[in-house]
Parts: sequence; C-alpha cells; structure tokens
Amino acid sequence: MTDPEHEYEMGSILENIQAWAQKTPDTEWPHQDWDMEMASSEHADLILSLTSEDCPQSDFFVSCLYILVGSCVASSGASISRAKIDDLLLKGEKSSNKNVLHWVDRSRAFLKNPEQYDQSIWTGGGWALDDEIWRYPDEERVVIIEEIIDAFRGVARGEITLHEADVWDDYGSEEEAEKARELDTESSWEEIPDEWIENCGGALSFYDPQSWQYYIPAYMIWALKYFRISDSIASDWTIYTFDLSENNPELKQDDMERFQQLNQKQSAAVCRFLRYMSRDNERVDGRVAKKALQKYWGEFCPINEN
Repeated sequence: MTDPEHEYEMGSILENIQAWAQKTPDTEWPHQDWDMEMASSEHADLILSLTSEDCPQSDFFVSCLYILVGSCVASSGASISRAKIDDLLLKGEKSSNKNVLHWVDRSRAFLKNPEQYDQSIWTGGGWALDDEIWRYPDEERVVIIEEIIDAFRGVARGEITLHEADVWDDYGSEEEAEKARELDTESSWEEIPDEWIENCGGALSFYDPQSWQYYIPAYMIWALKYFRISDSIASDWTIYTFDLSENNPELKQDDMERFQQLNQKQSAAVCRFLRYMSRDNERVDGRVAKKALQKYWGEFCPINEN
C-alpha cells in the first residue's frame, strides 16, 4: 500500500525540480551536491524529459544522464539497474537534442567496454559539463582524451614546476622563479587549471624530463579541447614539443631524453594526439605534427592497427 505522506513528499520534490529547471543556466545550485541528488533512479525519467532544448537547464540534466550511467557501472546496477539505463537509452534515441544523442552513443560504447574509460569522469558528469567537448562533439577526440588520462595517471612531477618554467621562458630571475614555484600547489596534473596551460605554452621548453612527462598530458588535453577556439599559442607549442630536433645534436639529445621518459602506453597516446592534430592545418600547425610522426612517434600507433 502506498504511503500518502511519501506520495505528497515526492510530488513536492518533483515540483521543485521542475520549477528549478525553468531558471536561467547561470542560476546557482540549491546546494553543491544538487547534481548527485538529482541523478537518482527515481528521477531518471524526469531527468530525460528535462533535457529538451526548450528547457533552460537542459545541459545540467544531460550531465545527470551521464552520472546515472556512471553510477550504474560503478555500483554494478545497485544504484540504478542496467535495464532502466537501457530503457532510458531507447527513449533518448528519439530526442531532438544532439547532446542527448551523443550521450546515447557514448553510453553504449562505455557500457560495452567500461574498462576502456575513466569512470570518474562519467560518475561526475564530466563530459556533459565540458562546454568545449559539447561544442564540437567528436568521438575520436573524446577517446583520445580518455586514453591520455589513463596512460598518464599517477605520473609524479619533477624538479621544475609550471609557473617556474614560465618565468624562465620570460627570462626571469632566480628570485622570480622561486616565488612563481609557490603557485604550483596541485597534487596531480589532473588538477591543473586550463587557464594555466593556456597562458604558459612556452614553458614546455624548460621542463626537466620528469616534469615534461608530468605536464604533457595536461597540455595535450587542453589542446584537444580548445585548439579550435583559442588564440593561445599553447596548442602549437604542444605539437612543437614532440618535433625531434635534427640540426642541433645537443637539442636532439635533450628531446630524446624526454621522449624516452614515456612508456609504450604514453607514447601511443602522444602518437594518436599527433595523428588527430595532423589533419588540421588551419587552426594548428598540422604540418609539424606530421613531421613529428614521421621522425619518431608514428611507430607507436601504426595507421593499420585495429
């Protein structure tokens, strides 16, 4: 027998959700865990209905769909059943919102091989909340980003930090470099803000091999996300750092010391990054990306590989 008090409470909650959904996208969340509270099995159908393009908060509810799928995998169906997710995906196929259609395609790929993806991004709604990935939906780019995250997870930072290297790039003093170093308090490269990468492209030339290995995934991911819309030189500098010097023996030795710091998995991720970038000569220096592949990186992800 249904509890009338519970029915009233649920009705009130649903009314509150629907009312909030009509607020402008810049409206603050009722609390910091609002997305996690919304992304529950009992709200699943409502969430999907609120992803229609005429809903001001549609992007928020798309991110909740990602959280639902990630939660299903992480909990082995305890938080929301696989049958319910499959039902949502079937309904999502009929959506006119392209972001929902991308969610359907990506979710099916994720559910088929969850071990190939970073589940923390899915459980946090990360792809839906990334405006640049949504702006240019591109499954290949998404896969490369996930591969980079997986390959470079846990890499430790070396001696030279990002802001310290940026000072060296600007011909700064030892004192300025030491002070700049204090800004770099992150515990992993995944925590580095995008704006740091955007503003410190030239720093790539000043890292020791271990720091280069630590920072390069952040640069590659930034480039993949923003190269189409940013005027920063960071995208091109990211490509240039992989171009093996040939005319200067000392520079070539320095390059090889950095390149050989990477393991097979990391080198393959770099190779795929360069192959992707080599196809664009308008917004990045695709010509140099092709040269870098020919000189060194191409062997790590042969074109004919399955």
